[in-house]
Amino acid sequence: MECNITLSDGTKIHLNAQSRLTYPICFSGENRVVHVEGEAYFDVAHDSERPFIVKTPHTSIEVTGTSFNVRAYNDESIESTTLVSGGIKIACGKKEVELTPNQHFVYNKASRQTSLEDVNTELYTSWKSGAFIFMNVPLDNIMSYLSKWYGFNYTFDDEFAKDIRIGAYLNRYESMNPIIDMIKSLNLVDIKQQDEVIHISKKQKQ
Repeated sequence: MECNITLSDGTKIHLNAQSRLTYPICFSGENRVVHVEGEAYFDVAHDSERPFIVKTPHTSIEVTGTSFNVRAYNDESIESTTLVSGGIKIACGKKEVELTPNQHFVYNKASRQTSLEDVNTELYTSWKSGAFIFMNVPLDNIMSYLSKWYGFNYTFDDEFAKDIRIGAYLNRYESMNPIIDMIKSLNLVDIKQQDEVIHISKKQKQ
């Protein structure tokens, strides 16, 4: 499940489900370095003389004092960073990108390509306030979010169902069943449970 962590320098971190944060008991040296796998929201304590560095499997994010969200699950096809306030510098391979508030950086693991766009940051940070907000998001992405939070296994029985796009505002602290029922009610996919695995497929015409 999720948890809140305060580091020795005063930095506050909200760690999402199925995520791992590695950090020292006390920071020493010129930099404050932590490692994250999964998703975390950082509210970094300002220290202009000691940059705060977040390392994911594919990127390194450097800040002095700011608020931002990182999503870097090993089983997902992208890593992303969303800047809420302040400024950050992201190193990804040989590329360095500086973000300003309300920008969203994405690294595609398969193509090794990066992208940067202006966004509504609430879409990427609402999880820490108890909600999932999806706007025109592929069902494949939505199921990845839900499965990590509720702890279930799922599979798509055809590729079509993965790409169906959905918009929804969901309460994270509601049980899973009403959310699955809501997706069913859209009448776009069939959802069945077999041997503790949720199977999703294109809705068959009657």
